[in-house]
Amino acid sequence: MTIGFEEFWNRFTRVEAKSKAVAARFSSVQLYPLLRTRIFYALAQGVGLFDNPHPNFSKPELPEGLPELPSLESLARVDAVVIPFRRRVAGGEPYSDAILARLAAEGKSVRVIDFDFDEEKYQADPTLLDLGRLRAQYTERFTEQVNKNLRITSREPAENRWTKIVTAFEAEFGVELDKFSKYPKYLVRRTLIDQLGFGELFKQLGAKELYIVNAYSEPSLVLAGKRAGLTVTEIQHGFISKFHPAYSYPGGLLKAKVDSVAQQIATWGSYWGTDTKLPRGTKTVVTGPTLPFAEYRKQALAVNRIVPGQVLFTSQGAIGAELFRAAVQTARQNPQLTVIYRLHPNESLEDYRELANQLEANHGLHLPTNFSLSHRDPIFLDLVSRSEYLIGAFSTTLFEGLALGCKVLVLPLSGYENVLPAIESADLTLISNLESLGEYLSRAKPAKDPYRYYAKTGE
Repeated sequence: MTIGFEEFWNRFTRVEAKSKAVAARFSSVQLYPLLRTRIFYALAQGVGLFDNPHPNFSKPELPEGLPELPSLESLARVDAVVIPFRRRVAGGEPYSDAILARLAAEGKSVRVIDFDFDEEKYQADPTLLDLGRLRAQYTERFTEQVNKNLRITSREPAENRWTKIVTAFEAEFGVELDKFSKYPKYLVRRTLIDQLGFGELFKQLGAKELYIVNAYSEPSLVLAGKRAGLTVTEIQHGFISKFHPAYSYPGGLLKAKVDSVAQQIATWGSYWGTDTKLPRGTKTVVTGPTLPFAEYRKQALAVNRIVPGQVLFTSQGAIGAELFRAAVQTARQNPQLTVIYRLHPNESLEDYRELANQLEANHGLHLPTNFSLSHRDPIFLDLVSRSEYLIGAFSTTLFEGLALGCKVLVLPLSGYENVLPAIESADLTLISNLESLGEYLSRAKPAKDPYRYYAKTGE
């Protein structure tokens, strides 16, 4: 099936509205929103819009023999709880640092809860908490209670109601959603257990605020925080637009709130979320970029690092193969340029070497001498700050390029509609024809106001 991205989005949200998927409750849980992003990408892959956006991501297993958690009574009361990002960037977690600094400046006490147990941190603080051990404890404590409640609250068979939602999508797009066809009772159970366990924890800590990076991947924590009376704020870590299934619920789709969406989204700049139909009760608040990015921008803009003629392509797993072929074509047709293709951290260098081998085997094309692959080293911003041009589709890295003075161009691949507001403002240049790249490069200009993407924070 050939289908444009915007048409796909419109049909996707029409099915949601007709099937009443978003508001449907299963044992008190709005189940569909917990899986919305995954279902969205499964359908998009099924109709050929995207590849797997995170092909090499996996959650680590909880190791055995970890120390017991401290008792609730032994934990100091705090004003706020912060849950950082699971994925580390250059060994650190930059997304929550600005929030932690702001909370400290306000004199507020904070409890940070990481995903995984850290032996070094534990030796310094035996009251360390982590999601892995907490969830294992809550599973043991609350599973029997939750299972009993699930049996009591089941009226119309949940399996039938869930099947109606899934088959509505399958019928609309002609795609089999095998991974979602079975009623996910495990997720309802997991969500209810998390609400009981983490709700108890948040109340014991006395917290009034919960800050969490990538909240749509941990919706049960949002639910637990809200039901314990905390104000929940998601910390921006990536793209927010009117086509992002984690955030955008277009008009007429839903009358009720989406329980598992935070009340606030702390954004890098005023641009983010301005065109997005956020659920009722959710708003954006500008808190500025990460501290490392703000410091890097200050240093980078103090000197001219730009290498004339250097073109940096920024990859995305969902459309990586198409971007790679475009980068190779650009290098081949423009030998005067230096073309670098930078992989996403979740992508594999071996996968792209295989793509290169396929180009050679199927088309007799060798990688041009002015083309190179880059993965993790040097840091991405070093490449961006030295490149005259940055090319991609709809990655947040395009906006980092705008902030660092690059001339940024966009290929009209699936999903580029996410950046249309920045294209319409002429900050991003749309490449309609790769054969005429030179014309588009000469037309591209730096952003008129880069600080609307990453606010100025005193650097």
